Amino acid sequence: MAVSPSSSNCTFVQPELPDECLESIFKHLNNPYDHESLSLVSKHFLSLTNRIPTHLTISEGVLPLLPALLRRFTNLTSIKLNRKFTGDIDALLSQIFPTLKSLNCSRTRPDLVLIAECFPNLEEIDVSFTSEFEDTDLHVKALALTSGFKKLRKVDLSYTFFFKDSSLSTFFQNCVYLEAIAVDECSASKIAIANAIRQRPQLRSLEVKLTRGDVTLELIDTLASLKFLTFLDLSGSSLSNEALCSIAEGSLPLRELCLDSCKGYGVGGISCLLRKSNNLQCLDLQRTYFLNDECVMDLFLLLGNLKVVKLSANEKLTALSLYAIMRNCPLITEIRMDCTGVGKLQEDCLVVNSHLKFLYLAGNSGLDDESVTMIASVCPNLEMIDLTESCRRISKGAIDILWRCCKVQSMDLYSIGCDLPQFQFLVNFEIPTLFVLNLSVCTISDEEISLLSKSCYNLKELTLDFCDKITDNGVKQVVKNYKQLRRISLMCCPKVTCDVVAWMVFARPSLRKIVPPNFDSSDIDRQRDFFLRHGCFVLRNEDADYEFWGEDLDFLESHC
Repeated sequence: MAVSPSSSNCTFVQPELPDECLESIFKHLNNPYDHESLSLVSKHFLSLTNRIPTHLTISEGVLPLLPALLRRFTNLTSIKLNRKFTGDIDALLSQIFPTLKSLNCSRTRPDLVLIAECFPNLEEIDVSFTSEFEDTDLHVKALALTSGFKKLRKVDLSYTFFFKDSSLSTFFQNCVYLEAIAVDECSASKIAIANAIRQRPQLRSLEVKLTRGDVTLELIDTLASLKFLTFLDLSGSSLSNEALCSIAEGSLPLRELCLDSCKGYGVGGISCLLRKSNNLQCLDLQRTYFLNDECVMDLFLLLGNLKVVKLSANEKLTALSLYAIMRNCPLITEIRMDCTGVGKLQEDCLVVNSHLKFLYLAGNSGLDDESVTMIASVCPNLEMIDLTESCRRISKGAIDILWRCCKVQSMDLYSIGCDLPQFQFLVNFEIPTLFVLNLSVCTISDEEISLLSKSCYNLKELTLDFCDKITDNGVKQVVKNYKQLRRISLMCCPKVTCDVVAWMVFARPSLRKIVPPNFDSSDIDRQRDFFLRHGCFVLRNEDADYEFWGEDLDFLESHC
């Protein structure tokens, strides 16, 4: 710290960190909203934060803004075309930097010949589901993929019909750097897939979805030979115990394994594979028909290094499985047990797990206040909990999570208290860490939502769909108190008028996305472009099926 000699009063001058240090610090901020706050500090900080984004999702609405976005964010290396993009892809591609490394054009109609010409250094491309459109130039597309992308490291060919067996083999031959691939029977026959994969023994990630008959012996032997494979996804495939045991004999260094919706195998096969997968960190056994509590208790004794587990849609699983995971997997950070049989918990069976951050228990109607309170008591570092359709008989338990889990950032309480005749959601303590809250389909009143807005003053995303007691006054209290609010959804709130939308846009400049109470309002339609010029996207009727909190509309996040 320097002292100015020019004055008798000591003047302290803040030392300047090099830009490289500042940029590194900014990149380590977990919350993307922090980058916006930093960009408002000074022009210098704005220029530094402009270097951070590397990914952009492009939809119809972003096209007029694209030249400005590309001038502002010069380090973009990844582009995703929105699944509803119907614009001129050729014109779009001509605007993007030739240094692009990753392109996702899934569910669009890409000109692969033009893409190969524009982006010769492309390392990742997703062309999945592109053959759902009528196309007579499949051979041309296959040729473009085979000869035009020599530096590819990752490709998704799921549900495409570009290739015949011979062209798939040629593609694997030419892409010598290939490390990750997703493919299925639409792309080629099982034998051709096995032969093609065998040409790239350096593969680290493989997704193979084979739903027509059993996985062949040739493919299983090929999988077992991939000595660098760390990610394997066989979702929807028909497997046998023998197949899984054969893969196990390869002693693959698997870190992630996905067998979602697989059939044909049993406990013996999966046990054999897991016993040889000591470094497994992520396991997906969703929709596994034979899985029960006894299986989980036995299997998870083998998984001490597991960090993520997905067991949703297994109706035979109860709270005993949840106990087993928390007890046997001390490093677990994420548990997904949506639509299982998790119900009332027993306090003496639970163990404290300080690593658990994300817990998904949607669709477990047997949960009650006491059970949710117990979860809060043993998961002190919980950051996100999803109780969608599980919290119809819950009120106090949700408040206990907010009180006890001081790091909680996101809560999905869809339908909270619906089955309680005298439901109240009264929060009278500060919750500075809560950023995302869903209170859809509940009977929360204006008074309760106003009190909540004073407690969760840092909230950025709020969903109040189908809340029939909320009025314009309640919405205005929310918008006034949530000074950092970015997104709000008021879909089908009968007592909220569309007049409040314009008021929200101008009263809270931080707002970026609004789902209005009535999509068909002609007043909103007339003002939508005006709202957009003020940085706020108000959904129109045809946008109603977009994932509101997803990345489909995220172009405004990088623009505003």
